[in-house]
Amino acid sequence: MVNEFVYCPRLFHLEWVQSRFASNDDVEQGLYVHRVVDEPGGTIPDPDETHSELLAGRTSRSVWSTSQQLGVSAKIDLVEVAEDGSVVPVDYKKGTPDRNGRPWPSDEVQSVLQALVLRDAGYSVSTAEIWYDESRQRVVIPIDDAVATRTRQTVADLRSVAASDAAPAPLVNSPKCPRCSLVGICLPDEINALQNRGADGSRPRRIVPSNPDPRPVYIQEQGSVVTVRGGRLEVFREKEKLDSLRLIDVGQVCLQGNVNVTP
Repeated sequence: MVNEFVYCPRLFHLEWVQSRFASNDDVEQGLYVHRVVDEPGGTIPDPDETHSELLAGRTSRSVWSTSQQLGVSAKIDLVEVAEDGSVVPVDYKKGTPDRNGRPWPSDEVQSVLQALVLRDAGYSVSTAEIWYDESRQRVVIPIDDAVATRTRQTVADLRSVAASDAAPAPLVNSPKCPRCSLVGICLPDEINALQNRGADGSRPRRIVPSNPDPRPVYIQEQGSVVTVRGGRLEVFREKEKLDSLRLIDVGQVCLQGNVNVTP
């Protein structure tokens, strides 16, 4: 919830206050990335046990923790015990860090909040980490007083927005909107145009539906080979070309039986 609030307060309100959820490719990809840590595994040791050398390197998956002080519950993808006895929350994200190698603000605040929840449970936490699946790298976030104070203020701002019956105004001409799963419900450009909030007076961006033209291709010729050449899907059997289709017209390829596909 906090991640989405930082990404867009209106998105947070539509989903978590009004219960208007929708999915898209990005959401499904994120769920797929999380599959490796969604199954609970391992037990996080008690705070007074983490300094044991025998526990260094222990990991626990899908760890629930609650902070009464913050009023927040967190499901932490992975918790690792470091050699110095501290613990490190690791959050799994699809995609990559920003161009400077830093975590995105919404991802960062979520990881910092997980660290604060563990601190309130009695653990020593000096850093949090985010694993970005596409770039296959971890990004380390130091947990200092400044970032902790900023995160607590974010939670307070979230509660204020959640207490309102009306959702916040949409973002204006934001690159976040086209790939948002709720863009067809939020309608940011349309609402801004009606309220004359677009500073440049531009017309609303079009919501482009998925292309219904591509069709499935069923290949049943036994011993045939499927390949792609010059933007076309081609089917051969013993050097004889059986068919050739424009790749842009193909929605999916269904192979039935002894049919091979080239790399």
